[in-house]
Amino acid sequence: MPVIGAHVEARKGLWNAFGNATLLGADAIQVHPTPPGFWGSPKPSDEDVDRFREEYAAAGKPPFFFHAVYLINLASDDAKVNPRSESTLAGYIAAADKLGIDGVIFHVGSHRGTGFEAALPGITERMRNALQRSDPQHTRLLIENNAGTGGSVGDRFEEIRAIIDAVGDDRVRCCFDTCHAFASGYDLRNEAEARQVIDEWDRVVGLDRLNAYYDPRLKAARLDILGSDPRFHFENAGFGRSPRHQGNRCAAAISGGRPTGRRDSMRPAARRRFIPEMTAALQVLRRQNFLPLALGCSF
Repeated sequence: MPVIGAHVEARKGLWNAFGNATLLGADAIQVHPTPPGFWGSPKPSDEDVDRFREEYAAAGKPPFFFHAVYLINLASDDAKVNPRSESTLAGYIAAADKLGIDGVIFHVGSHRGTGFEAALPGITERMRNALQRSDPQHTRLLIENNAGTGGSVGDRFEEIRAIIDAVGDDRVRCCFDTCHAFASGYDLRNEAEARQVIDEWDRVVGLDRLNAYYDPRLKAARLDILGSDPRFHFENAGFGRSPRHQGNRCAAAISGGRPTGRRDSMRPAARRRFIPEMTAALQVLRRQNFLPLALGCSF
């Protein structure tokens, strides 16, 4: 089975994520270390880093990811947005590496009508600059596939591969979001269709680049309209509508995930609160003996 985790709260100190994850029965963690709808990157003090690393070690070093703020747009031609996006992303990577966590997941942004080919040189330059400025020794930078709306970059697998090739840095990896893929026209409603999508990902991007897998556990009724732009994850099964991305609590599991050292302490009853039913795409990945981060609702 994949390592199952959750997007958890980490208020009043990132180290609080470990206790919250235990209460949920999570073996992997994703957090927003800063408010996702505002500019800014985490700036942990030396004392914060020491305490986090101590708690991280005590927790068995579970897979741990930051999700960067949604304002980042490396594809924009806006002279104000460009430097802020680059600086914010660099700050996220630097903080993550200082803490010793696994990765930073982010959305490349939108070209806002200029076209992907025109935006690619700027995306490449800003990603390279962010990596050069932060110079991570452990942390990886994960491109999350986008929903196909408003000139979104990365809604097609070919665009993700083009960015990876252009940047040319092995620290760049990927996160696959099933809801975003579905909104972009990739059919994942049954195992046969999901196998075609996963095979296409492997052919175009490569499973070796896939470090995280999101599955927001949509209600089946929401899967009737392929490419429907759900904006971005509409309904968490049984938990009501969530029209904004950050309104969801998503679970996660990590590719090649290692035991956390606290698995025995996780509460089975709590774990059942958010583990998603095995979806078609994850079934395909399991049968290929490739088990990435798998996301569902935390509660």
